[in-house]
Amino acid sequence: MKTILPLALSALGIVLIAGCGGGSGGSATEDPTSGGTLGQYGPIETRGQINGTPIVRDLGRISTVALAGVLTDATYRPQGNPDNETAIAVGGGREIRYYMENGEFVSSFRPDNTPADGILALPNFSKDGTKLYYFGLLGIYSVNVADPSTATLVISGNNMNRFAISPDGLRIAYNRVATGETDQDVYMRNIAGGTTKRLTNNTYDDFVAEWIDNERVAIRAVTQDEPTQGTNIVNVNNLTSLPYTPFDGSVFPIGRASNGRLFLNSASENPLFATSITDYDLSSINNVAVQDYLEAGLGDSYSASVSPDGTRWAVNGDRVFTTELAPKSVNYVTPDLPSADQGVNWQPALGVTKFVGSGGRLGTASAGIVATNRSGPGRNGLASLVSWDCQTRSTSTISDDATTPGVGSKSYTIEADRLTALRFANRPLFQASSIVSASGTANGAIVTVDAEDGIVTSIVVFQETRGAKPTVRNEGGRKIVEGSIQSVWNAKGENLAPQGASRVQLDQKGNPTLL
Repeated sequence: MKTILPLALSALGIVLIAGCGGGSGGSATEDPTSGGTLGQYGPIETRGQINGTPIVRDLGRISTVALAGVLTDATYRPQGNPDNETAIAVGGGREIRYYMENGEFVSSFRPDNTPADGILALPNFSKDGTKLYYFGLLGIYSVNVADPSTATLVISGNNMNRFAISPDGLRIAYNRVATGETDQDVYMRNIAGGTTKRLTNNTYDDFVAEWIDNERVAIRAVTQDEPTQGTNIVNVNNLTSLPYTPFDGSVFPIGRASNGRLFLNSASENPLFATSITDYDLSSINNVAVQDYLEAGLGDSYSASVSPDGTRWAVNGDRVFTTELAPKSVNYVTPDLPSADQGVNWQPALGVTKFVGSGGRLGTASAGIVATNRSGPGRNGLASLVSWDCQTRSTSTISDDATTPGVGSKSYTIEADRLTALRFANRPLFQASSIVSASGTANGAIVTVDAEDGIVTSIVVFQETRGAKPTVRNEGGRKIVEGSIQSVWNAKGENLAPQGASRVQLDQKGNPTLL
């Protein structure tokens, strides 16, 4: 039998909105045919006329670019291998929850149009990560990750319980009970719509397990006859099939590795182990090996998903946990509580994303941006992006204070005649928070960025005389901000001072407290 080979596998930054620019780094190329100078600053691409010199800094765990001017475009274009600092979606119950791998709770959502007794289970991100599909009371739904307030019914049916999306993101397989029948059968169609194709038609229950590739899907047969209980690989084009290995009623694939050949199974045939991996040689579907992993006692595995860099699994067992591609250890993600989790999916790394410009997440035009990227060994991905607009973009300026990697804070001063927009988006979901309106009277803001993970932790909006700004004092690792403060916002986009304030304390991470 073939053997599976070993698998290869500080600080705070402060951003002030108010002053002039300096620094160096990045590159710019004149492109008069498409709206101004094209700039490239690591993974951030901009287009427009820049006031002064863009500021590019490396702070060890994060790198930043800050610039002001008349921007018509700001786009994130990922470079290199992604890290795994994206969200893990967990379904079950009345909401879908997002966690980071370290157990940090990010947020949860329940669309406004969800039926009162509706559940949200088996979350599945689209291939590009912009949509999330899930199983609900009346069928399979989708939401936009950037704004999950409204759900769209993709496939209707109140007798479904499982679905899977093909690796290329174009097809969806699901099981349901057909009208006039009593058993579950499996169906398939393009996820965008079109003709539905029936893949099984018999008198016993069939459940979709996992796609093997874009043409074949694993279907679990639950029969009364022990020899026929197991999982079959069905070709969706001609309906030919062959047994999945192992062919066992309680062992079926629940997750597919990004290399297309390793499949994490729901269990192991050996009761001493919690799970197993089936390795299909890509040159021949008949060349297969199975290996057991992890000690028993983790509960039945319901679903699994591979990490963005392809080196780890997120698994829904008795609780949601992560483990290596060749499992060795268990890292619990969800709290130590009785589990009602139903499904887990690891958010893909952020792809090419327009933040400023036509269809941009933070607006169609901008007077400047501050973008933060995770950096250092094993770290690579956008952490946050701030964009502002003002009455006269050509007079917007930006400057920074002394840079000390790994300690203290990092301050950028941006000044405008009058801010007409100020928006930001944080990892992992990059849902836009808008904190200044077109009718606002503010002319600056202090944006605090956590220099460990790069997220915006607070924004202090102020109105001062042009050329002036609030006083910022260091007190034992904290920041005290004093001035004419209009509002104070936290990382979640919540205003802590809707009536204004005169003094704000920022802790070492930049989290705000009114004084």
